[in-house]
Amino acid sequence: MIDLNALVLEADDPSSPEVRLLKSEPHRFDTDLEAFEHLLVAAALKGASDINISADLRIRVQIHGEQKFATRRPLLLPEAQSMLAHLWSANDAMSLVSAGRALDFSYEKKVDRRRAQRFRVNAVGEQRHGTNGVQITLRVLPDTTPTLDDVGLEAELRDKLEPTSGIIVVAGATGHGKSTTMAAMTRCHLENAPHSRKIVDLQAPIEYTFRDIDTDAADTPSFISQSEVGIGRNIPSFAEGIRAAMRRAPAIINVGESRDRESMEACIEACLTGHLVNTTTHAGSIAEALRRMAFLFPPEEQAARSFDLMTSLNLIIWQRLVKRADGKGRVALREYMVFDERLRARFLERPILEWVGLVDDIFAEAVWDETILARSKAHSLELLAKQGSIVGQN
Repeated sequence: MIDLNALVLEADDPSSPEVRLLKSEPHRFDTDLEAFEHLLVAAALKGASDINISADLRIRVQIHGEQKFATRRPLLLPEAQSMLAHLWSANDAMSLVSAGRALDFSYEKKVDRRRAQRFRVNAVGEQRHGTNGVQITLRVLPDTTPTLDDVGLEAELRDKLEPTSGIIVVAGATGHGKSTTMAAMTRCHLENAPHSRKIVDLQAPIEYTFRDIDTDAADTPSFISQSEVGIGRNIPSFAEGIRAAMRRAPAIINVGESRDRESMEACIEACLTGHLVNTTTHAGSIAEALRRMAFLFPPEEQAARSFDLMTSLNLIIWQRLVKRADGKGRVALREYMVFDERLRARFLERPILEWVGLVDDIFAEAVWDETILARSKAHSLELLAKQGSIVGQN
């Protein structure tokens, strides 16, 4: 158990990059892993989104998008290695990283009898001063599932989350709330008693457990089955997980990330066989997301696969988290495009290389044509500024 009274959460000087998380920093974290666990929980309670650990550097935490120091001295390599072994729950973690493996997994620390704090962990080898080391990033995971109101999903999109089949994509950069938005969408499905569904959730690693959504107690027949993707986990790859899911009769398949040809191909296959697929992808805009998904396939397949992709797409949401005007956290800046038969036909008439220009045309038309459900990031930025949510060109 974590002694919450041992954590220091005093208000620091806002101008200082320092965030003290422990009353007295231990001499060695590799011999005092309890202090390491205290630091992790303290960072979560302090409002950190990420904790960054590297040998020869002080531990950093990211709060509202800014890096701050969490310790007073740099870590030694044995300390970083012990931390990784502790998180991985095995002593082979460093040897796997040294062999070129990137580790993605989840870690949970029991705080007290009623509460546990979860983290998404990424560990990858790095070179520092000519020595092989490891860089560990822990993403702090909330213990409650967000609602659509919590993520501020636009009202005009909410009734577009319930198609019987097709693909809904949430795009954006790492750390900008894609998984959180998808979790809110999943909660919406789980709590929809009149339209009950079985959901298969594939994540690498599992971030939201949906433990707080007790569908049995609420007499809601919807339920979720979660599998963690990765070597040594429940399913070795997203593609295999999707194809296994199709044999389990789900209505919805959540795919944590469509990162390669195999996973995108499986997503399309699932849609064409009558499933709704919710997924995420890394992209800087809707136009870039469309190009990236189409170019996952080799040139000789792109024409056929872009047809399948476009006929499957229901909705793409791109988002980036920006600072609130009041300084209290961040708000999602979004652009979105809802695909109906008219829009799909326009894309299918153009080669993939012309899709970027077409996206811009559709955004411009949507300003005056209410039948087109689309909004550019520039338009959303303007609306957020008018609402007072953000200041200027955030």
